[in-house]
Amino acid sequence: MVAGPTMIKRLREAYIPLFTQITVPYILLALLIAAGGTYVVTRLIFQSLEERFLNELIQTTIISKQSLVRTEESLLAAQRLAGHTIGVAQAISAGDTELLRALVEPGAFNTGLEALAILQADGQALLSLGLDDASNGYQELSTLSAYSQQDFVHKALTGAEDTAGDKFVGLVPTQAGQYLFVSGPVYSANGELVGAALAGVSLNTLSVQVRAETLAQVSFYDNSGFPLSSSFEEAMPLDAFQLSDLRAHPEDGVSRNLGSAQSGQNELISAWQVRDTQALGYLGIALAPRFLVQASQFTRENTLVLMVASLLLVILIGLLIANYISRPIQELKLAAQQIAAGNLQVSVPEQGQNEISVLSQSFNAMAKSLRGSRRQLFKAYDETIEGWAQATDLRDHETEGHSRRVADLSVQLAKSLGLHGADLVHLYRGALLHDIGKIGIRDEILLKPGKLDAEELLQMQKHPVLAKDFLEKIEFLQPAMDVPYAHHERWDGSGYPRGLKGTDIPLSARIFAVVDVWDALTSDRPYRRAWSRAETLAHIKEQSGKHFDPAMAQAFLEMMQAGSGK
Repeated sequence: MVAGPTMIKRLREAYIPLFTQITVPYILLALLIAAGGTYVVTRLIFQSLEERFLNELIQTTIISKQSLVRTEESLLAAQRLAGHTIGVAQAISAGDTELLRALVEPGAFNTGLEALAILQADGQALLSLGLDDASNGYQELSTLSAYSQQDFVHKALTGAEDTAGDKFVGLVPTQAGQYLFVSGPVYSANGELVGAALAGVSLNTLSVQVRAETLAQVSFYDNSGFPLSSSFEEAMPLDAFQLSDLRAHPEDGVSRNLGSAQSGQNELISAWQVRDTQALGYLGIALAPRFLVQASQFTRENTLVLMVASLLLVILIGLLIANYISRPIQELKLAAQQIAAGNLQVSVPEQGQNEISVLSQSFNAMAKSLRGSRRQLFKAYDETIEGWAQATDLRDHETEGHSRRVADLSVQLAKSLGLHGADLVHLYRGALLHDIGKIGIRDEILLKPGKLDAEELLQMQKHPVLAKDFLEKIEFLQPAMDVPYAHHERWDGSGYPRGLKGTDIPLSARIFAVVDVWDALTSDRPYRRAWSRAETLAHIKEQSGKHFDPAMAQAFLEMMQAGSGK
């Protein structure tokens, strides 16, 4: 009863290298896929090559026609976009070619439309544009006959409708070759037919498109069997017997060998229909017999099912394995990013018995060590700052602990105003160092018992600038520089060294200014006795809006009235 759980526990605790965890499952998957692939290939070999080739030719023809249907649908969408664009009907009625082009050309270009024409109700073409690859824009598309002479365009201009709606498809000969166009009427806001919009694509483009999708040679023929466009350099026209068979069996199609001129390829010719019922001519799809044909439809379906099932299985298992392996790596990455951003409180779970678990343990140990180092460093910084503050107090004959008291009281006031986090830390350090600039003032000025003359006063007022020059060289203390540099600025702008006014004075300096005056007035100095609490509070109230920010003064008075200020 004990051996089973013990064995499982040992297996769970066994050290399994990450390389093994990744490679073994995928080796097994590769074996399974190879076995399935071998089965499929074996079935393909024993099937009739001739049958496979015929099926491939049929399937390629179906795919080609599906591609043409998608193209027809995109042309329909482009035609509707042009015909329904706001302002098009009015521009057609006004015969404003420039406005019309400005309205329809952006939409046509964004959808990749190759050709666009806009006609008035009388058949006059206001626009006939073709996409020019060289200029990457639309140029005039010259047709060999007027659009209105085409039956499918005439139907659109007369508002005709059939079972497929009021859109019609047809071919238009141009100087650049045959173009397939979808035409449809354009109506004004009151329902009046004002013209027609045509969206088109060249047959040469269709040949290239279908060939790219099927790897087959593609040819388009008119109803008399004459080649209109082909991916061959020169297509062979249909003879009378082939045309007769096509007309007798339009759905089955006709197969012919193209001979040595076309590398012995076999071509399957069938009806080329648009809008489901309208026949424009014939479509020829040709493949070489030595082309690597695919399986018959039945085998293709089975192969597809097998491959899709295998693919889904691989994806599912791969996702599970990848998630299992990558989750701790992802946690490590996120933790490392937080460490880099300054958050040293982060740690990662220590799971498993592999390289990742060892890395997690090392990472947590590193983070712990960094936290300890930072605490020691910050402690050393703060002790140094407090030493500087104490030295400044003693040199300036301040009462003992002045800098510490104003720093503590400033933090209390800031908390009552909603400040927190790093803002309080920087305020505290700035308050401790508020008079650090006085180390640059000569003793005969700083320690002078009597009143300073104008020149001496000017030198004394330089101590905020000296503080700035001193602190800005220390990156750690730069965020705390607002108080030493601006604590002698006054709300009414009469302060120094920059004469800042109102909210231009940093918030921390406005907070400190009230506290500094409070502590100075309520402490004994060699040249005067301390003021009473009531006198000092009255002075602060009287200086609100002059020396002090009214909001800071009010907050300080409320804090002292509540008894929280000490």
